[in-house]
Amino acid sequence: MQLITILVAISSLFALIGVGFFSRRYGIINSDFVHLLSRVLVNIALPAITISSMQVPHTAKTMGIVDSTLIVAGCYYIAAFLVSILICHFLPSTPSEKGVFQFMMVFPNTMFMGIPVASAILGPDSLFYVILFNLPFNFLVFTMGVWLLARGRPGKLDPKVLLSPGLVASFIGLALFLVGYTLPSPVHTGLELIGSVTTPLAMLVVGALLATLPAARLAGDWRIYLLSGLRLIVFPVIAFVVLSPFITDKLLLGVAVLLIAMPVAANSVLMSEEYKVDSTLASQGVFISTLLCLATIPLLEVLLF
Repeated sequence: MQLITILVAISSLFALIGVGFFSRRYGIINSDFVHLLSRVLVNIALPAITISSMQVPHTAKTMGIVDSTLIVAGCYYIAAFLVSILICHFLPSTPSEKGVFQFMMVFPNTMFMGIPVASAILGPDSLFYVILFNLPFNFLVFTMGVWLLARGRPGKLDPKVLLSPGLVASFIGLALFLVGYTLPSPVHTGLELIGSVTTPLAMLVVGALLATLPAARLAGDWRIYLLSGLRLIVFPVIAFVVLSPFITDKLLLGVAVLLIAMPVAANSVLMSEEYKVDSTLASQGVFISTLLCLATIPLLEVLLF
């Protein structure tokens, strides 16, 4: 039953990619619409889901979980960033491609795929951990992630690109979380509704960008498969080996390893399009890593869980 649930969750993403692909191929949407949609997602939908996902309740029990989960997540992102620098130093790529490749290695799809997959494999109690694990993601993707992508553009990096709606939303969400303030129900519900469009529209953008490629380029090149292998197999196995001796909370260990094993974050496509770097390369990374995770996630479930 778990395997079926996982396959359904991943297959639904491919269905959405297919909608975007054929809509672009048959002229229902064009490049201007795709770029505009990416801007709406990056500047409105992603900030909305960032704030709403940080509305985590404070109790004595949850605060202990909060500390340990945030430490594990923080350690992962630091390690992934350092590894991405090392790998991309030897990986043949242009400056624009290098930023996209580093983004792909550092940021997994912890929200849109992490929630349904963790629920299927580890049960509903894991969702609190998933949301906590996403707190550093929400902050880092709009700081480190923007820096990785924007520095690959021609010309000098403008520091103003870091002051994005997503970063502002991260600070607002973090401040609300730290003081324990719960947004009024209409506001919270409104943010959730706006944020709920992110997954389907992000996959539509991925499909629309892939539709502009010749059939031979849809499969990407060897670099995409190398980075997908690192993201889907190597990183989670290393995380399991390193964290197992130190973490007594088996649910925390399972969530951390599982989220690290997620494919490339769809944000890579949206933000690459927004900051005018290689969004096609990012689309290939999302498409191929998501396709491969149909095999790698069930494999990791058998081996590690």
